[in-house]
Amino acid sequence: TVSQSSLDSNMDITSRLRCDDYNLRTRFTGCYLHDFLDEGVNSETTVSSMYFDVQDIKRILSMRIGRQSRSSGWVLGRFDGLLLGFPLGNKFSVSAVGGFPVASSTDGFDDTNRYFYGLTLESEGFARGWDANAFVIEQRVDGVTDRRAIGGELRYFDPTRSFFSLVDYDIYFNELNIWQVLGNWTFPDKTTVNLVADYRKCPILTTTNSLVGQVADSIYDLQDSFYNSEIRDLARDRTATSKLATLGISRPMSEKLQISGDVTVLNLSDTEGSGGIEATLGSGTDYIYNVQLIGSNLIKQGDITIFGLRYADGDDTDIYSLNFNTRYPVTRNLRINPRFRMDYRKDRDDSTDQMIYRPSLRLNYQLKRRWRLEAEIGGE
Repeated sequence: TVSQSSLDSNMDITSRLRCDDYNLRTRFTGCYLHDFLDEGVNSETTVSSMYFDVQDIKRILSMRIGRQSRSSGWVLGRFDGLLLGFPLGNKFSVSAVGGFPVASSTDGFDDTNRYFYGLTLESEGFARGWDANAFVIEQRVDGVTDRRAIGGELRYFDPTRSFFSLVDYDIYFNELNIWQVLGNWTFPDKTTVNLVADYRKCPILTTTNSLVGQVADSIYDLQDSFYNSEIRDLARDRTATSKLATLGISRPMSEKLQISGDVTVLNLSDTEGSGGIEATLGSGTDYIYNVQLIGSNLIKQGDITIFGLRYADGDDTDIYSLNFNTRYPVTRNLRINPRFRMDYRKDRDDSTDQMIYRPSLRLNYQLKRRWRLEAEIGGE
């Protein structure tokens, strides 16, 4: 049985023009997957980014229009729209954003039923090592509020310490959407301690979540059966809460060897049953223990070897993993990368146990300065 026969073509084009007064930049990233089965019925076109960007040399104005994504202001992923930036002195700036969310890169440019707009105030270096921003954002769908959130980010960095925190609070649902803290501290003996704490709604709480499991295709259709207040309750019931915390430590044992380890605790909550949709069970609380030994320049300058052990203690399943990964420079232009992973999985009810082996070999050859050849073979 032939399960897949296709041709995958990817294109990434970037152009820049630097003038006396402006810097101009355009980018297109897309893919066309042609399916030779079923007469191409499942062929698919994706557009990940397609935008035009202009910045004033004097930093009076910056603008980006088109399909894009943004890492600040808490726009939820990819969108089709406009981003404008204005400086406020040397340390502050304000940006305005608006557009239409893009759920998938396969989406076209004709879905305008869902839109958003927001403002972000940013400060770079308001104190030594500190940056921050604050944002407000409103999202609408089919004439009702989909999301209305306020929040901000706080960052600190110096040569031995770094800190990042993010808060996103939805004032429409009166729910905390995201709270995240990341920290890293390197001590004089080069021991590094890092912490990650992450609380978030999964998926991010929006009115659109109420459509999960429903026959209706839109909020407009759902209003035929439910009041707006009931739709908000459905959205809450379809949204789980994810909690994660990781504490890690790494320490050099010698000039060539380093050991690292971390412990992770994670939990995904249940969801409530309502509106004809049954409740779903969460994952329970899982514990993951990981330790790695990392060697560099063991045999030849530039080689890297990683040996790791991992144990996942879940509510229903235990998984023991062994991982070996090495990269060796055979010549200046040729690198080989053998990898091997072995997992032993055992269900708590003793109904199933499974051993998985994954060997692979990757080759990387630099033909010329602008050309590189990669090849990989593996199995499971």
